[in-house]
Parts: sequence; structure tokens; C-alpha cells
Amino acid sequence: MRKKLPPIPKLVKKLDDVFQMYIRERDGWRCCICNKVLPKDRTNMHAGHFISRKHYSTRWDERNVHAECAYHNLIQSFGDVETITKYESFLKLKYGGEIIDDLIQKSHEIYHLNRGDLMEKIDFYKEKLQEYQ
Repeated sequence: MRKKLPPIPKLVKKLDDVFQMYIRERDGWRCCICNKVLPKDRTNMHAGHFISRKHYSTRWDERNVHAECAYHNLIQSFGDVETITKYESFLKLKYGGEIIDDLIQKSHEIYHLNRGDLMEKIDFYKEKLQEYQ
């Protein structure tokens, strides 16, 4: 009997969970906007996406996602210009002046979800996360 493969939406959720925890750990639970370090609690510290996570081509791009306190992630999602500008400045300082254009261009690429790629990324980020524990 063949083993039933997990549905793609379940794999996306699992990848989101492990990737976002990795981002928090990578960034030391420090908000990229206000620089506050918060306790290890995923309700207070998010993995904030500069380019919306609706774009699968940049959803799991480490350059696009950084630890962000819940407050700044929320107001950024509502289009707060000051927060978006601070995030943009943070990215340019960390990755160079072309990063914004690179991420925008990459966000327009078509990304086809496939089980193999998702499962590979899940394993990859589980391993990276282990380095912090």
C-alpha cells in the first residue's frame, strides 16, 4: 500500500512554522524596526515579511523576512509608511542598495509549489534551527 502524501497546504504551514522560528532565532528575537529584544514567545515576536508572504517566490527568502515585534509587524501590514521606510532602510543597510529592487523583481516570478521542494525546505530549516538550540 502506498503511503499517503501530505497535502501541499499542510506542507506550506509546516514550512512557515519552522522557517519563521528559524528567522526569530537567527535574529536573536530582536525587532529589525525598534531593536527591542523580546522573550521567546511567537505572539510577541513575528517573522515580518517586507514583501507580502502571498508571493511564494519571496515567502521563504531569508533576505525578505526578519524578526519584527508584533506591534511593528501589525502596523506595517496596515501600510504605516514610517515602519515600511525603516524596514527598507534596515534591508539596504544589511544587504545593499539593490535589495529592494531585487526582492520586488523576485516577487513577480512564478513559483510552483511542489511537495518535494517544500519537504526539502522543511528539512533544511529544521537543521538550521537546530544550530540555535
